[in-house]
Formats: sequence, structure tokens, C-alpha cells
Amino acid sequence: MTKQIHIWLIACLLLLHHRTVVTALSSPNEVSCVQRRLPVGRVTALDRIKIDRQSDDNFYSQPNLNVHADESFRQKLSELYNDLIPEGSVVLDMMSSHVSHLPPNKQLERLDVHGMNAKELIANEARKQTDGNYFVRNLNENPSFVGICGTAEYDAVLCCVGVQYLEEAETVIAEVGRILKPGSGIAIVSFTNRFFYQKALTGWIERGMKERARLVTDYFRAAGGFDQIDIAGDGMSAISQLLSVGGMGGDPYVAVVAKRNMDP
Repeated sequence: MTKQIHIWLIACLLLLHHRTVVTALSSPNEVSCVQRRLPVGRVTALDRIKIDRQSDDNFYSQPNLNVHADESFRQKLSELYNDLIPEGSVVLDMMSSHVSHLPPNKQLERLDVHGMNAKELIANEARKQTDGNYFVRNLNENPSFVGICGTAEYDAVLCCVGVQYLEEAETVIAEVGRILKPGSGIAIVSFTNRFFYQKALTGWIERGMKERARLVTDYFRAAGGFDQIDIAGDGMSAISQLLSVGGMGGDPYVAVVAKRNMDP
């Protein structure tokens, strides 16, 4: 058994030369390794400092059963999900809460949810309807889905109004590429101008909606493994942002959609 473990360790160390991170499974009777997908680049012109630098675990320790975008935003996002997510899909809603904004008539094989508060995720009705899993992980401390999501497991990965909090978004999105099905999987990252300012990156706060859309697009390019990166929504114009800030318009709606290519 000791010889087998030595052979396994050597094999895993060799994998490090192919942009992987190796993690041993917890079972003492099973020796294996899991590869974490790493980005091919990094956005350098970005201030990643936050106003509140305390642990995210403390900030999200209490459940918040509110919605973080207005009804118009949620309706547009639900329509986009309906158009892009095939029936019978396996979906992960990352950085989620008690709602996933999926259309009520969408028949999924399974909806898994990831977030920072277990009570919020347990309360997610769409997850419960598909008997889906829930995962709690601080992606700013451990920017991976190793150990909770399998490689090529999902048809779609969603992230609604959460990307602005990621300190290493390229690394997280590279992992999204690992857990998506190659050649068909899609990632949908949506956002508006309403968020917790103290927990968002300074570089996000300083940008307008159009520049934020470009930033998310750059995240996908730096992550690697994605083609057909498109921007949807009507929230990038200066007028929509001014009306929103002035209280005369709704929350600006923008979504970046990327398709997983066949690259490893």
C-alpha cells in the first residue's frame, strides 16, 4: 500500500506541470487525485482592494432572504435563462441564495446551489424541487470547486449579482470551465449597479456598467476555455444608469454569456 501511495504522489506532482492543482480525496481506502483548472492569464489593470477587508464568513453569517435586484431585472434574467438553458439540464447556481431566478416552467434534471449561507441555500425552492445539492464555500479563500463539483458535470453555471465580490474571478471562472461540459456548457454572469459596496472590488465600483461588462468578458478570456463570449441586456447606456441612480429608472440589467469550448 505504501508503494502505491508513493507512485500516486509522483504522478500527481507531474500533473503540476500541466497547470493543475492536486488534492487527495478524504477516504483512507481510496487513493485518487482531482485536478483544479487554472486560468491562462490575469487582468492586471484592476484594483482588487475592498473597503471592508474582514472575512466574508462574518459578513454572510446571518441569512439574508431578500432579493438584490428589482422585478424588471429578475424578469429579464429569467427570460434569458429560459432561452439559453435546455430542458433536462444539470445546473449550478453559484454565489446563490434562497432564489435562483429560473423560470418556473423550466424542467431541470438537477439544480445545485452554492453560496455563503447554508440557511439561504436550504430555502431555495428551485433546488428543493429537483432534489439538488447545496454547497457552502468562500471562493475568496478557496477559489475552486474541487471536492464539491465534478469535472464536466454541468450544462450551465449561473452567477447572478455576485461576480463583483470575487477577488480572483479569473481563477474561479477557470474552475467554472472545468465543471462545465466541453463543447456545450454555458456560463451566464449577470449584474446590476446595486450591490454591497463595502464588499465589492474597488475596481468594480470605479467602473460603469459598460466597463464592468468588458471586465467580465476579460475574466472569461483570462480564464481560458471559453468561446462566443457575448453581452446581453439594456443596462450599459449612460441614460439607464443615470435614471437608476436618480431613482427614476429600474436596476440596469447586463449579462455576459460564454460557451465552453473543447479545450482541456
